Amino acid sequence: MKMMLRYKTGKLPLNFIALGVILLAVSIWRIMVLDWSGIPFLVVSIVLLFIESGVVIDPDSRRVRRYIGLFTVTKGEWEDVSSLINLQIIRSRESRTMNFISISRTETNDTYKLYIKLPNRSIELMSGKKEDIQSRAEEIASALKASVVNNAG
Repeated sequence: MKMMLRYKTGKLPLNFIALGVILLAVSIWRIMVLDWSGIPFLVVSIVLLFIESGVVIDPDSRRVRRYIGLFTVTKGEWEDVSSLINLQIIRSRESRTMNFISISRTETNDTYKLYIKLPNRSIELMSGKKEDIQSRAEEIASALKASVVNNAG
């Protein structure tokens, strides 16, 4: 039996999810008043609410697939990682600026990223909190029989 590792890595940002909820309410209201123009709003809201991204790792065939999916339909191509050198964890600082009228706020966070290091390039698998990335890196390294290099400091 084939063992596959599956990780969900994200959804759309919160403002798109809020837009999806608003469009869902508008579509239900339009359909209830028997105006079929609510159907396109319903379709768009379903996409905004349920689209997600993730990573599938096939350790037996030594390949990785990053995907974008809606329910059970996924889109993404397999990448060969048979020449894997190691897995790397890197810490990066991400800044986000939010402006509202004349008020500006900048937020800086540490984000940890997990990469598969190949001889000629690196593939970013996922990003997140330190503990999550470290535990996932150990699990993936065990399945791929590779080492983990923690450059996060």
